[in-house]
Amino acid sequence: MSLSRIALAVALLAAPALHAGTVTYHMTFTSGSHTGAATLTLASPPASSGVTSATVANQQLQHLSFTVANQTFDFSSDPSASARFINGQISKINFGQVAGQAPASYTLVLSNGFSLYGSDLARPLVSGSFNLTPSFVPGDNATTVPPPASPTPEPRTLILLVTALLAAGFLLFRRGRAAHS
Repeated sequence: MSLSRIALAVALLAAPALHAGTVTYHMTFTSGSHTGAATLTLASPPASSGVTSATVANQQLQHLSFTVANQTFDFSSDPSASARFINGQISKINFGQVAGQAPASYTLVLSNGFSLYGSDLARPLVSGSFNLTPSFVPGDNATTVPPPASPTPEPRTLILLVTALLAAGFLLFRRGRAAHS
């Protein structure tokens, strides 16, 4: 069996384990002197390519809360709450909030900063910068508190590195063997 087939088999066997478990995104927002924080928990990581939508209705969006000016808003029970990811990166969060008696919907757009829109999508209510930190929890226990992020490379990176090193070693071995023949 060739080395490339072994590497492919290892990558295919490891792929389901790489996607198991929940992912929680911890976000910090800054706009002038105002700051806020948010937590977004998904049942599984978003796809690394294409568009992925996580909603409360499809049970992908498990938790969504914001804290602004020491007031916390929890949108986990809002069936219209959703998060959209493009190529594995969060791009938009939609949620509803009851303000007084009238419900209001909001859109949080995340790209090179954040912009929070109300019903008028032409002008943001507030804009600023944000920081995003994902934490992965293996398995499907969504109630476990995620560990803090560590500098350890993710499993895909390690598999890619090992595969490249094995392929390079194999090519050097073949080249050396051909030179001695």
